Amino acid sequence: MSTSAPSPLPDHRQRLLDGLARVLTERSYSELTIADIVAAAHVSRRTFYEHFEGKEACLLALCERLSTEVLVLIAQGYDPTADWVEQLQGVTLAYLRSLQAQPALVRSLYLELMAIGPAGLAMRRRIGQRFAQFLMMQVELAKAREPGKRSLSPALATAVVGGINELILQAIEDGQTERLAELAPTVTEFVQAVLKSLEPAA
Repeated sequence: MSTSAPSPLPDHRQRLLDGLARVLTERSYSELTIADIVAAAHVSRRTFYEHFEGKEACLLALCERLSTEVLVLIAQGYDPTADWVEQLQGVTLAYLRSLQAQPALVRSLYLELMAIGPAGLAMRRRIGQRFAQFLMMQVELAKAREPGKRSLSPALATAVVGGINELILQAIEDGQTERLAELAPTVTEFVQAVLKSLEPAA
């Protein structure tokens, strides 16, 4: 007599993050409550507090999850055997389209994250550092094929990521979240200029 394997337990943490994401498409972070999140996630308030101290912690976790998803998308579109500058436009477009596909959520996360104080600022910096480190890693991989290329410094990588974020933030503030992909040529030109500056002088 065979017995079926037990079904996996539901991932309540991910359900709560999904619930928060859904609520953020309907109202601002300042207006929503924990009751709204648990209702959208179909879990109890007790379950919420088993995973998060409050709605701020839940928002921070959602921001981190989104940044991880976007970074994975970028990494999947990167071919280490191809020229980084040549494929930059495609990677940039994929990144901006992924944000554009969820305008309400991106708008909430970009604006609300800065409104929750030091914890939000620390999260924004941590996310920025992850993207800066990714850029630095791509340059180091390129150096294996082009030994004369200089490394991308942490400060310059941070400046690149910060510049891109400011372009996105300005578009969001101008109500252009649904048109983020239109930033691709500007972002590509900007990053390409920085990467070109690392090449040895002729």
